[in-house]
Amino acid sequence: MAPSRLGRSWLFALLVFLALACATGKGAAPPPLHPAAVRLQEEALALAARDDSASLERALGLLEQASGLQPGLYQSRADRALVELLVAARRREEAARLESGDALMQSGRELRERALDELRPLVREHAGDPAVVRALAVYYGLEGNAAQTARLVDRARAARASDPWIDFAEEAAAVRNASPEAAALRLAAFVASHSEVLRARVMLARAQLDLSRTDDALLTLDEILAANPVHGLAQELKARTLAPPPASVTVVPPVPQAVPTPRTTGYLPHKPSSGAGDATRGP
Repeated sequence: MAPSRLGRSWLFALLVFLALACATGKGAAPPPLHPAAVRLQEEALALAARDDSASLERALGLLEQASGLQPGLYQSRADRALVELLVAARRREEAARLESGDALMQSGRELRERALDELRPLVREHAGDPAVVRALAVYYGLEGNAAQTARLVDRARAARASDPWIDFAEEAAAVRNASPEAAALRLAAFVASHSEVLRARVMLARAQLDLSRTDDALLTLDEILAANPVHGLAQELKARTLAPPPASVTVVPPVPQAVPTPRTTGYLPHKPSSGAGDATRGP
């Protein structure tokens, strides 16, 4: 029998824990990075921060190119998993808001599992690498697992300088477990210092809409579109917010037509017979 999704998540968390605990930094030094591949990775993460569908697809393509330039560049595989996790989370969020979003929800779940399949060997072999830790942190953050996210965030911050994706993972986990008011406050503070991560701005706009703060949400959406005019979800949310409410239709029962007064049953005079007619004539 195949393990349940909960069981797979538990096993994956155990794998992450054991791999990170055993990561000692020993062994051969990694090969030098191909400069062009590194540039492609950086460009891909910048595109992912723009958060529109075309940019996310382009980011995946650039990471494929980076892997082609340097097949052993496992960091690009970790970054690819990160981008796939972002796309998967978007699909699941949108599906949850649709009346008939089952197919989109299933698509998001399948993409998330594919990203995790890509991450598992990287966790076993390169658990302490910043790119692998970053992708894992984003996964747990989007899932709302605050404990796992906090542990990975601490590890990442101890190993390198600030990383906006690590900060995003921390916020994503926090707001999933916060009230709408607290989530809006946290996201507003995050956006003020990480304006380039448009996914967080979308999350802020949604939180503001949930609080019926329509004007604030429209301002946030305008800021997203100023930074990225082709952000399709921001366009859709703005159009939906500005749309007039459905007109309320009052059903008025039809006025019954006046029933005409029934007439007395009529009769037709008998047609006089030809003989009777002749009898009335004079001689």
